[in-house]
Amino acid sequence: MNTWSVDGVRGRIVVSVDRNKVKYIEKYKDMLENELNVKIMIDNSGQVIIEPRETTTLNQIMKAKEVIEALNYGFDVNTALELKKPNYVLMVVNLRDYIIDKSKINHLVRIKGRLIGEEGRARRTIEELSGAKIAISDKSVAIIGEYENAKAAREAIEMLIQGRQHATVYRRLQTWRREMRRRKLEELVSGAGSMFREDVGIDWRDVIGEEEEY
Repeated sequence: MNTWSVDGVRGRIVVSVDRNKVKYIEKYKDMLENELNVKIMIDNSGQVIIEPRETTTLNQIMKAKEVIEALNYGFDVNTALELKKPNYVLMVVNLRDYIIDKSKINHLVRIKGRLIGEEGRARRTIEELSGAKIAISDKSVAIIGEYENAKAAREAIEMLIQGRQHATVYRRLQTWRREMRRRKLEELVSGAGSMFREDVGIDWRDVIGEEEEY
């Protein structure tokens, strides 16, 4: 029998969502229940109640909680459901944590402007280089992706918030991506590593590919 409890009620998790997200969640309620193997109830106040079925595991109900939270942060349902994949995580950066004088709302607007960029270019570039998905709301930035990808995107976002130049942040991400590609390739060819040694004259860039300049 399932015995976990988060809000004090056995076998139930309650997630508070913005009221303007309620209809969207209701629209995909049946789909979410089938994909996540849970029961979902929604009230007009913005409370989403997640209950386990007979066969629901602890991991499934916690993933369901993350998916609902992702929808609340502004991700579409297909992106939110990527959290079902192994090693996929939801990370959140609270923008207000970086504002010294919280009464100055223009600071928050300026930070969001840097993260979004002209016509959304900054956000798109970070997504392309990190491989993670980003949703920017009024007070936070949410990230979905494999752990290492999401972590790289979060670090890039934090650098921009702290005032680093966009070009500097993009170069940092490009360096990280090259390193990740190199590590993955090394793992793939570890059984025949001698074929890729430098003394054979194979350039890593020929295998990994050139980076696009941003």
